[in-house]
Amino acid sequence: MAESEPTPSASDPAEERVPTPRILVYSSPVLGVFMAGMLVSFYILKFATDVLLVGPAVMGAILLGARVWDAISDPLVGWLSDRTRTRIGRRRPWFLASAIPFGASVVMLWSPPADLEGGALTVWVGAAVFLFYTAYTGFRVPHMALGAELSRGYHDRTRVFGIMQIVESVGMLAAAGALMMLERSDDPRAFARTLSVAMGMGGTVLIAVAAVFLRERSEFQGRGGANPWRAFGDVLRNPHSRILIGVFFLEQLGFSALVGLLPYLSDYVLKTPGSTAIYLFGAIGAGMVSIPLWIAISRRFGKKRVWFWSIAVKTALFAALFFLGEGDLVPLTLVTISFGLMNGCGSVVGPSLKADVVDWDEAQTGERKEGSYFATWNFAQKGAGGVSIWATGMMLALTGFVPNAEQGETTILGMRLLAAAYPFVLHLGALALVTRFALTEHAHRAARAQADARQGSATDGSA
Repeated sequence: MAESEPTPSASDPAEERVPTPRILVYSSPVLGVFMAGMLVSFYILKFATDVLLVGPAVMGAILLGARVWDAISDPLVGWLSDRTRTRIGRRRPWFLASAIPFGASVVMLWSPPADLEGGALTVWVGAAVFLFYTAYTGFRVPHMALGAELSRGYHDRTRVFGIMQIVESVGMLAAAGALMMLERSDDPRAFARTLSVAMGMGGTVLIAVAAVFLRERSEFQGRGGANPWRAFGDVLRNPHSRILIGVFFLEQLGFSALVGLLPYLSDYVLKTPGSTAIYLFGAIGAGMVSIPLWIAISRRFGKKRVWFWSIAVKTALFAALFFLGEGDLVPLTLVTISFGLMNGCGSVVGPSLKADVVDWDEAQTGERKEGSYFATWNFAQKGAGGVSIWATGMMLALTGFVPNAEQGETTILGMRLLAAAYPFVLHLGALALVTRFALTEHAHRAARAQADARQGSATDGSA
């Protein structure tokens, strides 16, 4: 696990520092996008089953189907954004194209017409879910790819993603506050309608503003993978990439199960109705304040080492979660706060490691395929989330879940197993994979030098 970190040189171009105002412009859209995304992740299943009265198995199938669609849209958007060549760059056109569909999908999802019911309501909700995830992909994949391009610095890119994560956390805190009001509203449908209009308009405006004011590296234009099959083959052949895919998939598979079930745990297991937002505030707030600390610690001890120990602590927290029961509001709050602190590490170190892996690929292929790489990782995480949400819907249906009523022992046990025991096992697998990750700072610097030399030779040859 040891990772010796060399002292960075201020004159080393690989340690360039992106101005903070530029990072803030880059990060600003995620404020609205993540507020909407978190509400969908944490509450759309419960909102659909308890407020709209869509069957849990049906809603779970819709959400799984949306993730299957991601299997097509994520790689396609990633590769196409790598290949896009326009006057304003290869990523920002995708921002502009996704802005309005994103806002419209948010409004559709949370405020279906009041007179819709049965099959018509199911079709409306299904269409809204698919439009939301399509627009989300159209923005998110090029946005993350652009983040990997902003800085070549091994540690500075951790700072780039760290600042972005702080902005994301503000959006998530806003989502938690909105969720608290939604849970406690006397008319949740009316409140959701007003909220959706505000989120949709805000998200659209912020995405458009970033598209207008950001700038991209001109030297990366035209250097995407020429063939989509070979591009994604490179992603899968890359040994460092394969490990990240496995870790992110296993982590998200467990985390999504907890996320989807947290409102149910609060209402039916802990008997603390209306308290989901308290747990979210604890987790998100702790994660946000921990980010500057994780940036500093990862620079001191190495990205891999701190990432490993943060996952190890989360594994232990899932084990503790299994034993919580009725009235354990304070223990669950402490667990979620601790979980947020550890999750702050992965939220900044994970994307930074992804950018390092893209540099390693450039050294091997001479191409800049951020879109293809981030699309693959994004799909692995979203696919895991879809599987877990589908499993949650099926578990509720098969164990006799009844909305807004006392649940039986079988249903309660199913919730405990899916929210705690299942993620515990998956995170043990993620820990085993992290130990095999070998792209250290030394290895990254060597890959960066090789990529620069390769590009320099290509430029000289074309002169």
